[in-house]
Amino acid sequence: MNSKTLKLLVVLFTNVIASVLHSQQTAVIREIELDSKILNQKRPIYIYTPWEYAERDLVSFDVVYVFDAQNREIFDLVHASLNYVFLKKNFIVVGIASPSYEDIEYYRNSDYLPNPINVSIEKYQTDQPNAENFWKYCTEEVMPFVDKNYRTTHVNYLIGHSLSASFVLDKAISNYESFNGFICISPNLAYDDQRLADAFLKIDFSKPSENKFLYLSQADELETWAKPWGAAYHKVKTFLEKAQSFGKYDIYVNEFPQYNHQSTVLPSMTEGLTLLSKFIDKNPYVLKGDSREMILKVTVPNKDDEVFIAGNQESLGNWNPAKVKLKKVSDFERVLKLNVQFPMEFKLTKGNWETEGFTNQTTNSGENVVIYNPQSETINLRVVNWAE
Repeated sequence: MNSKTLKLLVVLFTNVIASVLHSQQTAVIREIELDSKILNQKRPIYIYTPWEYAERDLVSFDVVYVFDAQNREIFDLVHASLNYVFLKKNFIVVGIASPSYEDIEYYRNSDYLPNPINVSIEKYQTDQPNAENFWKYCTEEVMPFVDKNYRTTHVNYLIGHSLSASFVLDKAISNYESFNGFICISPNLAYDDQRLADAFLKIDFSKPSENKFLYLSQADELETWAKPWGAAYHKVKTFLEKAQSFGKYDIYVNEFPQYNHQSTVLPSMTEGLTLLSKFIDKNPYVLKGDSREMILKVTVPNKDDEVFIAGNQESLGNWNPAKVKLKKVSDFERVLKLNVQFPMEFKLTKGNWETEGFTNQTTNSGENVVIYNPQSETINLRVVNWAE
């Protein structure tokens, strides 16, 4: 056995051992009760962090917000599915619950129904439509709490089913700048005399400053539910079929007539997340804010190791694996001063992609390091081994 073959076997063995150890790690789900001043209620939220969150203590994560999380099944389905759809990317998943408050006759519908403007309130199942305040609760209490207490990239996605899908679709129309993607499973487009369907027809596809993802599905409601449901949906579908371009939006619409309103969640979620993964692959992070001066310090396993950084901006070589080289300051330490914008996304190499570095901030082959808001001006990394 020659030395090159032996070295390759050592690297493979090390990666196998690391994979076994990682597979023993467990994701964390926390239930947190927020005392909402906006809603004047105590509200539960669920926060899922992948096991890599603790291990990769410098790395930031995109956030997926799942509505109707009082039904734990949909929240659990999302965070479980993400692990199978996205093989090289992890997410924080936040479940926003809409529980019932029997003593004040406040129910789930109140969170998701806005005050009607076209018909009288008596037509609907709640006399407390409260979607406007519920949205303030989400954006002024829940999301700031998550960003303050977790390492997030401030890149967010929204997912809803049924009335919460209507709620999410409304935000895809009216609050698109704050979010990158929306998955809407069986939304009700007929509420308030097709108010949401009519708003959709007024979308300016060229208006967002960044590309947006929108997935919309329907089940057998088109045939089995009241005619206004299907009429509102077909108004939107016809509009999309006639559109010359979707501009900054990637829009996908699908029907699952073999599934009912509840069972369609599984196929719709699987398809929606799969399409979202393709959208994310072709839409890298948008750099925001002023650049910061940072110091990158890398510890290497071998005295003769050369280290290059390849990442998502000019100071990181624009993904050229041999353009930006770190300076050798001692046998096992390499250093680089640089100005970066965030989120910074990068890999380390020895000068080509065949020599990618596996660091203490990466857990699988092919993962990038993503950092959004480091607490120190110095980023310390350790190369565990090289893919040679």
